[in-house]
Amino acid sequence: MSPRTTGIALIAYSLLSLAQRLASLHVPVLKIPFLAGNPVGFILASLLLAFGLWWVIKGRTEWNISPLTLKKLQRFAHIRRGYVSFILILGLAGIASLDTLIVGKRALMVSYQGKWSFPFVKGVMPGKTYSLESDAEADYRELKKRFEKEDKGDWVLMPLVPYDSALDTPEVIETLDIQDGKLLRNGRPYSGAAYTVFASDAEMKRQEFQFRNGVKHGDFRGWNEKGETIEQGAFTKGSRTTYSDFIDGKAAAYESQAGGVWQRLVYPPAPPSSTQKHYLGTNTTGADVLAMLYGGLQQALIAAVLFVIVVFAVGVLIGGTLGYFGGWVDLTGQRLIEIWQVLPFLFVVMFISSLLNPTLSVLVMILALFGWMKTTSYLRTATYREKERDYVAAARLQGASTPRVIFHHVLPNVIAILVTLAPFEVALVITDLAALDFLGYGLPPDVPSWGRLLHEGVDNFNYPWIVSSAFAAMSLVLVLVTFVGEAVREAFDPKKFTTYQ
Repeated sequence: MSPRTTGIALIAYSLLSLAQRLASLHVPVLKIPFLAGNPVGFILASLLLAFGLWWVIKGRTEWNISPLTLKKLQRFAHIRRGYVSFILILGLAGIASLDTLIVGKRALMVSYQGKWSFPFVKGVMPGKTYSLESDAEADYRELKKRFEKEDKGDWVLMPLVPYDSALDTPEVIETLDIQDGKLLRNGRPYSGAAYTVFASDAEMKRQEFQFRNGVKHGDFRGWNEKGETIEQGAFTKGSRTTYSDFIDGKAAAYESQAGGVWQRLVYPPAPPSSTQKHYLGTNTTGADVLAMLYGGLQQALIAAVLFVIVVFAVGVLIGGTLGYFGGWVDLTGQRLIEIWQVLPFLFVVMFISSLLNPTLSVLVMILALFGWMKTTSYLRTATYREKERDYVAAARLQGASTPRVIFHHVLPNVIAILVTLAPFEVALVITDLAALDFLGYGLPPDVPSWGRLLHEGVDNFNYPWIVSSAFAAMSLVLVLVTFVGEAVREAFDPKKFTTYQ
């Protein structure tokens, strides 16, 4: 694809993306720039439009790639592990861009009384559209069951995973019986998790135990009326073997506050089930784990793109300035960077999280504020080295201005270092976002997040499909990104293409 054709494609995509947003539609692929919010979306779409216009105006019919760069790209393609990982990451990005075509609670198409509708594009459609009594949005899973039961020729086409990443399924609680000191379910000794609630609040858990053949066997935990963990221990065949009191011996005072009824949480969480379309099960709030992983992948990819753009833009600007001018400019800049580096990153995030619910774009900006120094250091060093080359001196002797020397001679020859830094910056922002969500200072609870899913899985090892799914997804993406980074670093290593005389 030539630069001119690429520019036309970018112009068409940006205009269509802006049009679907202004029309309040939700078209997959076209709404990608707006997944991080309207302000960021309009900025990204405008940038794509600007780049497209620039390439069309320049009118080039082929890319101006140097033979040395082609050699580096060919070497990268021959590093199989990195090249295959790069293809897989592109595939994951393509799948994530399909959005509600694959994962979502809204139907792709509904045929009702001979008329077709497309809820996944239109958005919220009231139940009365399909002769339902409620004005609220239709539950398309239930609507599908109703159509199948009525058998009047109406039908509903749902996505592959017909669940949203937020809670859209009710919980099911079952009451258990006690007989002769054993916990029973349907007259048989019960094995699994069961809990008691506060006598004063039937919705607050008091203690949760593991049972085997009707007796306590395994880990247990206890909470206070605020939902804070106050005790933890283990039982073996009905006898307590270990115990920890986290409130200095005061946990025993809560023993009398528990009600006498034992309950079992049937749903959520629920184990993986192909019949219910919960392919990786559900978490403790009823959200589909696969849908959350898919939403988390989208958040990770958007964060990576925004983070890399901001960090590289700031790094090139500041690093290039310090490296090219040197002297007092460099000394002053270095001292200011050292001051900025000692600011407590986590405290800043905690402070902002206490003031507002940070969106993805806000979190990325915070991470970028503390993540641009490394890129700046690399660019500063490379610019120092490059400005002493003979071709830079020749350009100055011919009367080239300082901006021309910087933007036409120095930066094009040092900016290649960004290619080797990009994969590692992507891995950094993914792990940082997951860490913030794990600690509770990240995205709002209604936004899918790998870090929150990991935290929930660690707190609920009784439901291993939660933590194992989140860990596997995050590990896969990070391993692929690391393989790409290693391959790029090896392929773009200047020692492979430099001859010393």
